[in-house]
Amino acid sequence: MTSRGASKLIKLGWIGAGGINFGSLEGPWNHAIRMQKQSNVQFTAVVDPDVSVAQKRVDQYQQGPFAKKWEGCKAFKDHQSMLQSAAKPDGVIVGVPPAVHGSLDIAAKAMEVDIAKAGLHMLIEKPISMRPAEEVERLAQVLDQVADEKKLIIAVGYMLRSSPAVVAAKQLMKEIGVAPASIVGRYSCPYNNIAKPQWWDTQKSGGCIVEQATHFVDLMRYLSGGDIVQESIQAVAVGPDMPLKEMPAHPQAEHLVPMQRRNNRATMATFKMTTGAIACLTHTLLLHGSDFFSAMDITGDGYHIIIHDPYQNPSVQVRRPFSNKYEQVQLNLDQDMYENQFDGWLEAIRTGNKDAVKCLYHDAAQTYKASWDITEASGAAPPGTDP
Repeated sequence: MTSRGASKLIKLGWIGAGGINFGSLEGPWNHAIRMQKQSNVQFTAVVDPDVSVAQKRVDQYQQGPFAKKWEGCKAFKDHQSMLQSAAKPDGVIVGVPPAVHGSLDIAAKAMEVDIAKAGLHMLIEKPISMRPAEEVERLAQVLDQVADEKKLIIAVGYMLRSSPAVVAAKQLMKEIGVAPASIVGRYSCPYNNIAKPQWWDTQKSGGCIVEQATHFVDLMRYLSGGDIVQESIQAVAVGPDMPLKEMPAHPQAEHLVPMQRRNNRATMATFKMTTGAIACLTHTLLLHGSDFFSAMDITGDGYHIIIHDPYQNPSVQVRRPFSNKYEQVQLNLDQDMYENQFDGWLEAIRTGNKDAVKCLYHDAAQTYKASWDITEASGAAPPGTDP
């Protein structure tokens, strides 16, 4: 992939040597394998508390098809060491557990502030934090100020905004010219293969809404063009006392997690948007197998748009004004939403055009707040209450 202004070399570093940045068996995530396809990028650093894992990633990619882009890349135990070294990059991709970053008030978790003040651009994976939403809003204000002073691009990886299905739905609404009045999002997760104890602990992962359904919370904001009205949120849930028969074997799931910190099995929330639209979000942790189910219905005067599986097998149907028929919308499936996200970030770094980025940090902070508010309304233990 090539972004505009691609003749300018950008040196990049990786914060986190785990599955989001370097791939896993659980999903399509692998930022490194995609980012190395970009023109005129050079990788200078991989940071991970387990520096042996960071070094393993460096060694692996220095033997790969884009080895030249990894020449001289160094492994570091923490971001401070990287920032003080000759390997200091121009920008970093932050893909670490939410419990270790995203704070303004706790110095040990103020990674973003450290990196921004050092003058580095950032692309940060969600969840952007585990701290209280009020603190994250203040963090967003600080990062905005530093970004303005140092001409930085601080983006967040809400990649579904770049899904071919979402791009098509957004264009359809623009063509029809009528704002949506109702948005319904459904997100169903298979649980029997999630063999990560930290994921099952809401104080480490954020819980199902902050960690997973946040993508649909974000799409509701993005597609409606408004924010969620906090006072309008109502939510109900089936709690963690409902047994799940196909839980991963002990101790790979929630077996050692206190009941009050376990994930709800099903959550339903309704709320209004500042545009006047109404919305409903459901999340379930009930399916077996490996395939997620996700869909979103967008309805306005005269039209109905249905987005199916914007993650891996996207499709869109539309019923247009004055029609009884649903038509299949042709999508550009050659476009990879992760690569599109990287294109926009690198273009913004090279040109200074923030409009190339679909989700800047201050925007993501509003999605985080809404996800937090829905979690609290459902009666689940809110994330970020650890000291």
